[in-house]
Amino acid sequence: MNLAVVRDGTVVGTQGIGARDFSVRREVGTGSWLGRAYHRQGLGTEMRAAVLHLAFAGLGAQHAVSGAYADNAASLAVSRKLGYHEDGIERHAVRAEPAVLRRLRLTAEQWQQHQLVPVKMEGLPECLPWFGLT
Repeated sequence: MNLAVVRDGTVVGTQGIGARDFSVRREVGTGSWLGRAYHRQGLGTEMRAAVLHLAFAGLGAQHAVSGAYADNAASLAVSRKLGYHEDGIERHAVRAEPAVLRRLRLTAEQWQQHQLVPVKMEGLPECLPWFGLT
């Protein structure tokens, strides 16, 4: 599920959350993009906190995974702030050059200790069947 991040009527970023076999694995993955002009304003943290709240409090996830390239200090900082821990690396090719992706993992217990942003959910019970949940 991809969500738009809107500030003052302008789309400034996107936040995604997805899963495979969620009803069995209870694990989600997250990914995001935020326009450079909106960095260092707390929006990245708010975006990720919102989907983590959906995952853990709303859907009953046990784990959330994410990743960032080693040179993406801002994304890695957001992950650390929200309680993620390193979960290994992957080697990729980006523009025909080697790049290291740092995998990150957050458990439900770790998330509860790092809830920094208040989040309010509305209308979720009606949507649970779309997530394979009842």
